[in-house]
Amino acid sequence: MVDILFLEDDKLLAHSVIEELEEVPYSVDWVQEGDDAAQICYDRKYKLYLFDVNVPGINGFELLCQLRESGDTTPAIFLTSKNQIEDLKQGFEVGADDYIKKPFDLHELLIRIESKMPKNHKLYLSSELAIEALTCRVICRDKEKKLPLKEFELLEYFCKNQNSFLSPYEIISALYEEKTISIATFRTYIKNIKRHLEGCAEIENMKGVGYRFKLL
Repeated sequence: MVDILFLEDDKLLAHSVIEELEEVPYSVDWVQEGDDAAQICYDRKYKLYLFDVNVPGINGFELLCQLRESGDTTPAIFLTSKNQIEDLKQGFEVGADDYIKKPFDLHELLIRIESKMPKNHKLYLSSELAIEALTCRVICRDKEKKLPLKEFELLEYFCKNQNSFLSPYEIISALYEEKTISIATFRTYIKNIKRHLEGCAEIENMKGVGYRFKLL
């Protein structure tokens, strides 16, 4: 699941914010028009909405109002140059969880986002192995390592399909959708993950069949 839906029509600002968010790492879907955001909200689930207000099409206030009326309770933060007290009041009235006035500090934005995200929980796979989704960490025999997002998504997928052989094409299709990766890149991810599982779990490769994750 993608973490954040980001509605912002200022391309320069959007790129700066996305670069900062992906360092955490959060995954981000970025759209520039309110109508596009409205459609994607009904097609996908997110952990957080980050909405500008003055955008082409339906504005951020109207969009969030519609989402709340439909029963969507996803936390939402407005990022906007609308800085009058009436604007602030309207933002919270339509269902915002926070309201940040432009210009803003990127570090402050990250702090506010973190406070609205679902609280992080470790998934304990055994007494010696755990993974932590929010920080993309793997903890094996008390050694911790933060993985790149794509590698962590792959490890998480293996954990959810323990003891089953999975073909590379099946995994790539399930995880990356249209964002295809090469088989060579996929194998590099596997190699990197294996290093951090040593003594806790293994990923077997059966030629012509696929890969299988199992705990030790």
